[in-house]
Amino acid sequence: MTITAPCNLVVDFSWSTSTTVPLTINFQNLSVPLSATDSITWNFGDGTSSHDVNAMHTYATAGTYNVCLIVKKNTNTTAAPCIKYICKTIIVQQSCNLVVDFSSTATATNPLRIEFTNLSTPLSNSDSIRWTFGDGHSSNQVNPVHIYNAPGIYTVCLRIIKYNGSVAHCIREICKTVVVTNPNTCNMVPNFTWTASAANPLRIEFHNTSTNTALTDSIRWTFGDGSTSNEMNPVHTYNVAGTYTVCLRIIRHIPGTTAPCIKEICKTIVVMHPCNLVINFTSQPNPNNPLQVTFTNTSTPINASDSVRWTFGDGTSVTGLQSDPNVANPTHNYTSAGNYVVCLRIKKNNNTTPIACVMHKCETIVVHAPCNLVVNFTSQPNPNNPLQVTYTNTSTPSHATDSLKWTFGDGTSLSGVQGDPNVANPTHNYANTGTYTVCLIVKKNINTTPVACIRDKCAPIVVHAPCSLIVNFTSQAAPNNPLQVKFTNTSTPINASDSVRWTFGDGTSISGLQSDPNVANPTHNYTSAGNYVVCLRIKKNNNTTPVACEMHKCETIVVTHPCNFNVNFSWRLDSANNRKVYFTNLTATPTATAIAVWNFGDGTTATSWDAIHEYAQPGTYIVCLRIYLGGNSNCVREKCDTIFIPHAMPPCTQLSKFRYERFSNDNQKYKFTPDYINTALHYTWTFGDGTGSQDPIAIHRYAQPGTYTACLTVWRGPNCASTTCHQINVQPQIICDTSHVSYTYQRDPQVPNKIRFFANGTLPILDQTWTLTRLNSTVVTTPVILHQNNPIYLFQDTGYYRVCLRAIMMGGCIKEYCSIIRIEQVSNACTLQAFPNPASTMVNVNVFLTQPDMIHAYVYSSQNVLVLDKHQQGFTGNNLVSLNVSNLAAGHYTIRMVYGNHVCYANFQKL
Repeated sequence: MTITAPCNLVVDFSWSTSTTVPLTINFQNLSVPLSATDSITWNFGDGTSSHDVNAMHTYATAGTYNVCLIVKKNTNTTAAPCIKYICKTIIVQQSCNLVVDFSSTATATNPLRIEFTNLSTPLSNSDSIRWTFGDGHSSNQVNPVHIYNAPGIYTVCLRIIKYNGSVAHCIREICKTVVVTNPNTCNMVPNFTWTASAANPLRIEFHNTSTNTALTDSIRWTFGDGSTSNEMNPVHTYNVAGTYTVCLRIIRHIPGTTAPCIKEICKTIVVMHPCNLVINFTSQPNPNNPLQVTFTNTSTPINASDSVRWTFGDGTSVTGLQSDPNVANPTHNYTSAGNYVVCLRIKKNNNTTPIACVMHKCETIVVHAPCNLVVNFTSQPNPNNPLQVTYTNTSTPSHATDSLKWTFGDGTSLSGVQGDPNVANPTHNYANTGTYTVCLIVKKNINTTPVACIRDKCAPIVVHAPCSLIVNFTSQAAPNNPLQVKFTNTSTPINASDSVRWTFGDGTSISGLQSDPNVANPTHNYTSAGNYVVCLRIKKNNNTTPVACEMHKCETIVVTHPCNFNVNFSWRLDSANNRKVYFTNLTATPTATAIAVWNFGDGTTATSWDAIHEYAQPGTYIVCLRIYLGGNSNCVREKCDTIFIPHAMPPCTQLSKFRYERFSNDNQKYKFTPDYINTALHYTWTFGDGTGSQDPIAIHRYAQPGTYTACLTVWRGPNCASTTCHQINVQPQIICDTSHVSYTYQRDPQVPNKIRFFANGTLPILDQTWTLTRLNSTVVTTPVILHQNNPIYLFQDTGYYRVCLRAIMMGGCIKEYCSIIRIEQVSNACTLQAFPNPASTMVNVNVFLTQPDMIHAYVYSSQNVLVLDKHQQGFTGNNLVSLNVSNLAAGHYTIRMVYGNHVCYANFQKL
């Protein structure tokens, strides 16, 4: 008798839609138990099939399909095979970018009447719209108005269906809670205005402009400085100027109820100082340069926001805020000595008195000429008679009337004026060889300083016997590092026993014998670019003259900058014209000859260092600043930033409209964004849990789940303030301790070292990072990191690899799962994986090298036209080749990678 094993196979599967290609469906085989010998057949319902364990299928059109999974257990017995299947209906939709949203506003005179505004995008006339108001009524209007029969809390839902012909391919719905209040009990609307006293800006008069109030209502003012009032229109005097949050609360006790009706409004007011400004300043010349004078603002009281203007009496001035140290305490360079009338003018910007608080003071300062005399001289022995030395006065500045005195160190001297060539550049005959201390004293006879301008310099001069040594050298910068310079000693005659000393002009030197190659022909690394005076001194150690035969030569070499600077800039909008933008170049270039090129993102450019540009239309623009380093055409750096040009300011009642969004990784964290943002407006948020913010864009996390009313109050001035509120249903945070992730993988049938990975999680996975590490390899390689969803990777060599998945799941949960994968054979087909794919700005390819080699990347369009190339030095192990494809048109591209004797290909799609 044959006993047949029970067929305990359970067949099941799940599926998910690709986020970028909705027609592509990823099928996950959930059947258990499952082994490598089982036969698997997928029927996708459109006439096609697959035998992959986990299949991915792209449908030609959207629609409803009956998908079946058939699993057959293959055994070596003669018993009947175990075959089971399951079929499920799936709906494949077209791409759906519909975002459904709406707002609701109660009518001031009748809070039972609610006006609904459809905020969904994109919205077309062919869309099907259905509202349900939570009280059994509905509407198909775009922006309906609904009147409720009674106050209460209602769940309002908006559903929108987009049609592709007669087929509905995109359905989105949103539901919100709407609170409808009683029109006859709690209908007061608090509001107020204020004015400052012209004689005393610390005295503020408040005016209660609330509506629907009664004489029995209780009124309470809080002035933001710890004091309160119950008057209808109070007058309050602040002790100090500042910014205060003033609140007006109205309380109404309703008969028959225990809880009173409370309405409150808060506004931010700015209290200014009286004009008690006293102007004063001091001046201090630089001891080393009296033409440079530092001015110090000692005015009181002084604030960082005060406007300051200096006029220096020579036709120049500087203007700005006290917060700028270059304006508060400027240093000014005069071009010539003389008497100058210097004036300081200050305007208090935090003052609201009837006339501006502006004061000024002028003083006459005396600027002296500097004693900028630098004494210097050179000496040159006669080649045919080294006992005869010619001295040259190289002092600066030099004038024919200057008095000179030379002392030659042998007891003799010479005096006269610079105008006498025999005194300016004398020739002196020494009686004997030796070392002499030679001094030059110079006195400026034309000077306007209070004391005489006299400087001197002394230097030791070595007088040799005749010597045939000629010192010379060459210099050559390294091709890849201009800061590294190689010097070659070309002096003649030169012997291995000669003493050599190099001074490199940056405070460092090297000494030794000519026989040492590191001394004879040294290589020196400079820390920065610049001009350096390099000197070579040689002493003949086999010389028989009474004194050593010693010669030197100095030359100025130019060390250029490497191309390693960073580009940076800032921008701000004009306060009067929102479409006018001021760009400030913050780039610190290593050379003053750098060239700036601006691209404003609207098709226009500029070549000034700083730029001012006015946009024709509001919107978002990508502004790029490119810096070309002068003298090196290959040194180019660039930075791009996104700027926002706002629309014209809407009416006052529309300023406080806002939207909010929940963080994907935290159910209790929200971002609040006004519909209109302008730095001239004051924003006050209240989140409904006793907290608030005054940032234009606020981020807040609720401590507990629940229903909260979040409000935004926008203040533009005493006559313009509005408030908008939204009710927010805060869900509890996801608990990460019970969540986990794993993955499965599938080998390519034709390329066994090409593997596709599939991530699985108990919660939706928002982000995936894969790390692939080679194990037990004789060559140390860096791990490969892939930041993409369900990647396909081509392994370059056989062996064992640890593959780890780090997943960020819904609610911010971060989990990691690792497993060991063995690669048994490597296919000759050379294909690489490009990621991310599709790409918008950057696309990357990992290249593995067994030894250092050049990597050449060529990008071809679908018409096989070369559109981009890059060449980089590769090193042993994994190399990341990054290509900037932001300037390429949308379409499909092929990357041809050439390295060593390999020619490999990768494909990607540019969005």
